[in-house]
Amino acid sequence: MSKIEELKTLAEDITVLYVEDNKGMRDNMQRLFQSFFNNIFVAVDGIEGYQLFTQKKPPLVITDIIMPNMNGFQMIKKIKSEDPDTEIIYITAHNDKEHLQQAIDAGVFRYLSKPANVAQLIDVLYDAIKVIHYRESKHLFENQLKDIFNYQNNLLIMFKNTHPVIVNQRVLGFFGIASLEDFLQNYPSLDHILREHQGFLYSTDESTWFQTASENSGKLYHAKMINHKDENRHMIMKLREIPEKKGSVIVSFDDVTELNLMSLYDQDEAIRDKAFQEKSTVLKFMKIVDENKAKIKLHNFYKGLTITNPAVFVALDDGQVVIKTTHPQLKIIKLVKNITISSEVFPSDVFCKSIKKIDFDTQTISLNDMQFIQHSCNDRQYIRLEPEENHNVSFFFEGKKLFGEVKIIDISIVSVKLEVNTLPPGISINQEISIVIVLPTSGAPLNINTPAKILRIDEYKRTFHIIAKFELTGMANKHLLDYLAQRQMALIREFKSLEID
Repeated sequence: MSKIEELKTLAEDITVLYVEDNKGMRDNMQRLFQSFFNNIFVAVDGIEGYQLFTQKKPPLVITDIIMPNMNGFQMIKKIKSEDPDTEIIYITAHNDKEHLQQAIDAGVFRYLSKPANVAQLIDVLYDAIKVIHYRESKHLFENQLKDIFNYQNNLLIMFKNTHPVIVNQRVLGFFGIASLEDFLQNYPSLDHILREHQGFLYSTDESTWFQTASENSGKLYHAKMINHKDENRHMIMKLREIPEKKGSVIVSFDDVTELNLMSLYDQDEAIRDKAFQEKSTVLKFMKIVDENKAKIKLHNFYKGLTITNPAVFVALDDGQVVIKTTHPQLKIIKLVKNITISSEVFPSDVFCKSIKKIDFDTQTISLNDMQFIQHSCNDRQYIRLEPEENHNVSFFFEGKKLFGEVKIIDISIVSVKLEVNTLPPGISINQEISIVIVLPTSGAPLNINTPAKILRIDEYKRTFHIIAKFELTGMANKHLLDYLAQRQMALIREFKSLEID
């Protein structure tokens, strides 16, 4: 979405007051503003402008400065005394320091020189409206807190069109985050904060938890969340729409963990949760493996290629874990900075998200954080590989091609993960798309043109990942199988040739 399109969307419900004494300028600018704003009021001087302000209470005022009867600064002063939150943009032919200082003293949002540059004006309008929306969201959030039962004990998150915009202090404390800005940066999407648990609400391939709750506003759900201490917490969740503010909702989470109800829904899952949280449990299983000389394997992925090698424990004293393995495995561990360990003794694979030390001389690694994980490295039904960088891919939604950057993250015989920098309006999970893929080979390029179904959409800071499933038959299926086999061999050669210091 371009900035102009986004501005039009943001400005739909914003009322604007425009004050200008020059008729020609006023008529031209009014036409321009009407292309963005549905509600715009026009005044010819400061007196009329202030009268309109007291009647309409617009959050945004755009004004000239030098005007008869009452100049712009006199009007701004009166407006600010009545509503300090009003954002004011002034447009003037005068660029002297005196006017600039008066603007600063008056609390003006921004000033522009006449004649106003359209691109610059759009940037200023966009910035001002973003500030207005943030302030409105903040005010709405604060007002809604009073209406939510026991809000002082709940985690509260306000969403605007599926995106979190405001959270209360309880949320920051729960996730161990210092500020709202840090929270929004770390959690641009909250699709996966609710963990899988039988009988509870969580995201699936068919629908995110937020979509399900939005379709049943006011309904109470059981949910499982993990706090910054890696503790599983049982929550009662409720999504509530904010009246007269389309697209805005507040979600509350009430912690009922102390009632010990999780096992009533899924006893096996609750038992696993408790064990998975304790690092000491991981160490106990590792000692059992070591004492019984049982085998372990280390697993990593290189561009989708699975690198697996045997390993043995060298030290398990006082929580220190040292493992000896092969040189290729050390090489991939240094590259990706994590590792997964499997053993027939473990109830589940162990994931180590940070490596303390890698020693190529002794062929050992020292581990830090360790935890059992729900999914095994052997769970992959199909090999998913990154293609060469010089591949081409396009996708079509409702017959229209997506214009923007598109690339393949990985591809298997039945699915593809795409990275895009923009999404078509209205696209969602379970919808049909068409994909055209061109993959380079040693001979003629492999061309794939197939319908596909969207399984998941993940939003990141600057991009989106779309996972789509397709079904190839005949020669198309055979050609893709051959490509993946050749690509796997190429990645093996590439990995072996890597020089890692």
